[in-house]
Amino acid sequence: MPYSSRGGGAATAIPPCHHGHDLQRWPLRDTLILGAVADAVPAARVHLRQLLPGWGQAELSPDVSVVASELVTNSVAASAGLQPAAAALMVWLGSDGYFLLLAVADASPQPPVRLSLGPDAERGRGLALVEALSSRWGWHLASDTGLRKLTWAEWRPSLSP
Repeated sequence: MPYSSRGGGAATAIPPCHHGHDLQRWPLRDTLILGAVADAVPAARVHLRQLLPGWGQAELSPDVSVVASELVTNSVAASAGLQPAAAALMVWLGSDGYFLLLAVADASPQPPVRLSLGPDAERGRGLALVEALSSRWGWHLASDTGLRKLTWAEWRPSLSP
């Protein structure tokens, strides 16, 4: 059973890096803890799709769903073979009403690698999709017990009129 924490209470985990924002002050924060198994991908996607309309961010739902699917899929793959067998993943979503930040943390210290592939490649385009569908993305080592790496994506409104 996944763990979900909403709102600004002390139980809501904050990603260990601020990404240039004061996340403690963001009014909208949600954390979902899942096992690093294949079922985590659709569970995270459905969970985020349910949150975004209530946050006034329904228009981002398609892009956030794809990015979440890619990041959680990568975390499940990176966690394969680690002990314990079903290591935990943390999926965090937050918004200040202007920016939206998605973070996925896992137990693997291995960095995500964006591949440059030919047009016939059948796999390996996940981080290219993340880059195309978000305003920016990145990763860093995590400091939470059991979590070693955090990959994140951010959306912000276009600055053009």
